[in-house]
Amino acid sequence: MQRDMDLVRKILLYIEGKEDDHPIIDAPFDGYDEITLLEHYHLIFEAGLVRGETICSTTTPERVIKVIPFGLTWAGHDFTNSIKNDSIWNKAKDTVSSKLSGLPFDVLKAVLIGLCKEAVKDAVKG
Repeated sequence: MQRDMDLVRKILLYIEGKEDDHPIIDAPFDGYDEITLLEHYHLIFEAGLVRGETICSTTTPERVIKVIPFGLTWAGHDFTNSIKNDSIWNKAKDTVSSKLSGLPFDVLKAVLIGLCKEAVKDAVKG
């Protein structure tokens, strides 16, 4: 399964917008099957972007088989702030994907930070 950064964005923005810290039990994302959502929950947990409840294998307790996210980490809030603006998000995706075959997280994050800095400079000048 390939990582879908648009889905990652949707999940993070959803979690940020929640009014409580309750876990996401019923996924509010149309057009995605359960396996895709669960894999992406696991990916954003591994990336340190969300806090979540882990369910581990009974035969191999160190193996996480499911993550139920419930809140953003500090890094998750920072990253989510950089992806809120649609034009910055699309420009970052276009910049990275035109140079590479995918959207490596660290590269995308660096481009997003650069674009956010440019937006702040432009706002201060204007």
